Amino acid sequence: MKYKVEPIGAEFSNKAITNFEKLLESRASEGYKFHSVFQVSQPGCLGTGKGTTTYLAVYVKE
Repeated sequence: MKYKVEPIGAEFSNKAITNFEKLLESRASEGYKFHSVFQVSQPGCLGTGKGTTTYLAVYVKE
């Protein structure tokens, strides 16, 4: 089994959703099936800056 994990951002506008649909279709054409999405956070630089949050999409190919 092979996995692919990639960031998909944290924006959920209509345009971003359409782009995500296209990304899912693209990965499907490569033989990957959508598995899940999860949220990750990264602290700011040296713990003093503003942290960022994004989402990662996970795909699987059997």
